[in-house]
Amino acid sequence: MKKNSLSKAMAVLLVTALVLSGCGSSKEKEPREANRKGLDREAFTEMAESESAQEAQEAEDEFTPEEMDLIKYNYYVTLNNDIIEVMDSIGYYYEVVDYTEEFSLLPDTGLTYGYRVYGKNTDNLDDCVMLADMEPDYGELDAMVKEMEEPLRALMETFSQISGSHDYADNQYQKAKEYHAVIYANADAFAAVGYDFVDAIAQLGNERTAKEEERLKEEGMLINYNASRAISIGRAVLDEAYNQGVGDENLTELDLTEIQKLHDELVQVVADFNAATEDNDQLVKESLSNSRPFDGLLDGLIDALEWTMKQVESGELPDMSGSGAPLGSLGHFSYVLGQCIDRYNSVFVE
Repeated sequence: MKKNSLSKAMAVLLVTALVLSGCGSSKEKEPREANRKGLDREAFTEMAESESAQEAQEAEDEFTPEEMDLIKYNYYVTLNNDIIEVMDSIGYYYEVVDYTEEFSLLPDTGLTYGYRVYGKNTDNLDDCVMLADMEPDYGELDAMVKEMEEPLRALMETFSQISGSHDYADNQYQKAKEYHAVIYANADAFAAVGYDFVDAIAQLGNERTAKEEERLKEEGMLINYNASRAISIGRAVLDEAYNQGVGDENLTELDLTEIQKLHDELVQVVADFNAATEDNDQLVKESLSNSRPFDGLLDGLIDALEWTMKQVESGELPDMSGSGAPLGSLGHFSYVLGQCIDRYNSVFVE
C-alpha cells in the first residue's frame, strides 16, 4: 500500500467527523450515566477475555438495546480512529522504505527508519471483534471488523515493535527486514477493508449527527446546536476538498465555489452561537456557567478557513517542510477543527 497523497487530510477528516458523532445524545443515554450499571471499559475487557459465549450474552443482557447501540457505535468510532492512525503509519513507513517485497531503504530521504511510525494497543480491536458478534447487528461493519482483524492486528503489533526498536540496524537490518515482511504482507489486505470501514462509519456518523442536530434545534438548545453545526460545516469543507481530490500538495487546484458557500454558512452559524452565549437565559437552559464555552475556537475556525481560501487564491502551495501544519493549509484547518471537537466533547458530553 503506497501512501495516498490525500491520506493526511482524509485522516483528520474522519477522526474529527467521528469523534463528535453520537456524542450529543441525551444524558439518559450517555455511557457516563450508564456507568452506574457497570458500563465501563473494564467490564468490556473482562467480557472480551472471557472464553464463555454465555457469559458474554449475560453481560450483553444487562444493558438496554439503546445502550448497547451507543456502546457498539462508540467502540467502532474508536476503532476507526485507530485504523486512521495505522494508515498514517503505513504512509510514513513508505516515505523511508521502498514499496517492494524485498526490504530496501529509499535513498536521500533525510529521514530516519521508523519516522513518525507509532504503535497501537490492540485492546480496542479485541473489544470490537467481540462486539461484532453482539446486538445490534451492524451488518457490513461487523463483517469488516472480522475480516480486517488479522492484518490490522499484525500491523499494530509490528508498528509497536518498530516505534520501540533501537537495534533495527544490527546484523544488516535483520529486524527491519522481519518487520518489513509483515508490513508488506498485510498492508494491502488491511487497506482494502479499512478504507471501506471508515467510509461506512463516516456515513453512519453523519446520519446520527444530522438527527441529533435536528433534535437540539427543535428543543431550543441553541448553543449546543450551533456548536455542533459549525463542526459539521467544518467537516463538509474537508469532505469537499477530499471529493475534489485535493490535499495540501495540490491545494491550489481547489475549486472554492462550494467552499465559499460553506464559509458563509459557517460565519452565520458562529454568529448565532455567539449571540446565544450572550443570553443568560439560554446559558441557564443548557446548564452552562461559562459564557465563552469555546473561548473563541469557533471564530478561529472561520479564520483558519479564510487563511486556506487565501492560500488557494494566492496560487502558491503552503510550505509543508516543517513539522507542523502551516497557516493556509488544509492540515491547519483540520487541526483547528479537531480542537473545536475536543472542546465540544468536554463542554457537552463529558
